[in-house]
Amino acid sequence: MAIFKRWDADEIKLNPYQKLEAHFLDDRIGSSVYMYMDIDATRILPYLEKHRTTMLSYFLYSIYKTTVLHPVINRFVLNNRLYQRNHIAFSTVVKQKLTEEGRSIVVKWIFEEGLSFAEFNKRVLTSVLKAKRNEGAQSDKFFELLGHLPHFLLRMIMRLARFLNNHNMLPKFIAGDDPLHATAMIANLGSIRLNAPYHHLYNWGTISMLCVLGKLNEETNTIRATVVVDERITDGIAMANALATFKEIMENPSDD
Repeated sequence: MAIFKRWDADEIKLNPYQKLEAHFLDDRIGSSVYMYMDIDATRILPYLEKHRTTMLSYFLYSIYKTTVLHPVINRFVLNNRLYQRNHIAFSTVVKQKLTEEGRSIVVKWIFEEGLSFAEFNKRVLTSVLKAKRNEGAQSDKFFELLGHLPHFLLRMIMRLARFLNNHNMLPKFIAGDDPLHATAMIANLGSIRLNAPYHHLYNWGTISMLCVLGKLNEETNTIRATVVVDERITDGIAMANALATFKEIMENPSDD
């Protein structure tokens, strides 16, 4: 077990095979599995119109409900150790204006369990609106400040930050707002009329899933979603069950 306890997760004792795997597969990018599914949009579009909301909001909610029902996907591997996250957090990028010059703001949410779609939706839309109005989190300003530092100093800071994170000593005031310390990174590329690509994971932070939604295929009335996941967080059966739940929630929206 690690010497220091993390604020955001509890360490899971690995069986011998998992322990070896955590060393054979030493980073998230090398441990990535790429999956896709086509989602029937027949019931989704009327539901969004009824609630006057966005595809991003319901996409996020579907992943949120799936995470509540399948907590094994809310895990991460760090420094060859497996952790169960003690909260649900999502990050996404919000474009202030849909132009090449429009600034991109990263938004991060931390959700408790038991939220209805109405409650969840209100928080998502409020945060997105604030980001578009340039009222984002302090973390965005903090990371922008770091970006102005010279390269040699940034390299030193990142080496120190990785060491602290690997040994569970990275301060909460940094990791708590960091969008790459989250359950998943989400992207709705349908909003800019793109198909869903496979997006890589990041070796910094704790994100083990990257979920992308593409544009509506008007011929088949389907939307393609891609998921890239760190295979070390759980086994294939558990992940297959979680993806089946996600598809069921997406295709059959309700107000629960």
